[in-house]
Amino acid sequence: MISYENTGPQIKSAFSIATIASILPLLLLSVVTMPASSFPYAYSQAEIQGSKSMIWYDKALGINQNNVPALVQKGTDLVNQGEGQQAITWLDKALTIDPTNIMALESKGAALQEMGKYQDAIGLYDRVLAIDPTDVYALGGKAASLYGSGQFQQAVTWIDKALEIDPNDGKVLQVKQTLQEITN
Repeated sequence: MISYENTGPQIKSAFSIATIASILPLLLLSVVTMPASSFPYAYSQAEIQGSKSMIWYDKALGINQNNVPALVQKGTDLVNQGEGQQAITWLDKALTIDPTNIMALESKGAALQEMGKYQDAIGLYDRVLAIDPTDVYALGGKAASLYGSGQFQQAVTWIDKALEIDPNDGKVLQVKQTLQEITN
């Protein structure tokens, strides 16, 4: 399994080597045949890259509509682009096939959190934590959702759990500092 951190709001990404190998020819063909004029200068590099990624996911899903990594990654990228409702559609498709897919659960939690549906997000983070109690992203996501719903003391408890596991996580430390300012 190849894993890397996305530059978006802390959403993790993972593709198996087999999945990458199955869509690599399409990816290369897309890059080679896509004219530069397809993307007007008004778009940022991130928007252009996001558009290219969506094309690749759509091509992979055209080959296999049940391609869980492509469904999850498309949903995750949509979360990162602020398209929470659209992201949930794709993430739900992935979760129908693989209900314990941690990345899909976390990404859907992030989408719900950004939509202000904090209790629903907490439920998803709890599902992740039932699978992996040391998942720092889920711990931090739960803390952020508790914070968003006004449950500041509980948020501190969960952010402290995340810091016990990874005391050097910059984003978690930042949330901890914000929580301390509010609760003190």
